[in-house]
Amino acid sequence: MEDGKSAPLERYLAVLEAVATASKALSLSEIAERCALPVGSTHRLLQNLQGSGLVTTDGTRRKDYRLGERLLRLLHAGSDDAWLKISVQPVLDALANEFGETCFVTRLVGHQVISLAWAVPTSGLQGYVFPGHIMPPHAAASAKAILAFQPKSVVDKALDVVLPKLTPRTKVTRTSIDREHARVRASGYATCLNEMEPGVGALAIPIEVPEVGVMYSLGVSSLIDRLNRRSLEATIERMRIAADGLSPALGDLSSRSPMRPPPRRSPGAYSAKG
Repeated sequence: MEDGKSAPLERYLAVLEAVATASKALSLSEIAERCALPVGSTHRLLQNLQGSGLVTTDGTRRKDYRLGERLLRLLHAGSDDAWLKISVQPVLDALANEFGETCFVTRLVGHQVISLAWAVPTSGLQGYVFPGHIMPPHAAASAKAILAFQPKSVVDKALDVVLPKLTPRTKVTRTSIDREHARVRASGYATCLNEMEPGVGALAIPIEVPEVGVMYSLGVSSLIDRLNRRSLEATIERMRIAADGLSPALGDLSSRSPMRPPPRRSPGAYSAKG
């Protein structure tokens, strides 16, 4: 490597670039060769990167290296909105027309759950979940479906805001919210029934992306009376099938560019749907 690029940070970046641009997991010697670094130095760099979750090994004795979950999650948080919307829109459109209700996808950005894309049926009740809205972390089904699977540090930050009691059914204590998250993990879906607006409900399914985990959710929102026309089990099963279809598309990290940071909003500036 050139003298001007021998600083520790540049060596770390060189290792990450070698791993990221490879078509397969690389061995220690392969990474050292690509970076023109001694094997011993490369091993120390990889150990530090692995300790930070930026690279990981494939679990074999050879210990080939690939990008780690922490870095992949950062890539998803900075993914281009337009690319993601194109990926999820056909599934959302089909699901909205099948249910006759508004369907939407949300994404975890930092510690906030942000609405990403939505679809309304060509006929039936048309609600609105505009992209870019911050979902109430304590009340929205879409937020619960994501936060229930996050580390405690992320949940702590998400709930470290004023949590308004939007209706008499809104859960605002940490104990009740933690209990709700446990229920979501056990059942695999989240609900928001009369918690944000009387008579309005939402269901949400976590979308697990390979090697990344849960950073997205798929939701449906409508009047509770309309949601009850279809059995809960049938609705959840259909949403799970749709979520399984979205997962591979969201897992494709190619052709992405950084997105603009979400707008700052006051604690009460939430979407009207969950």
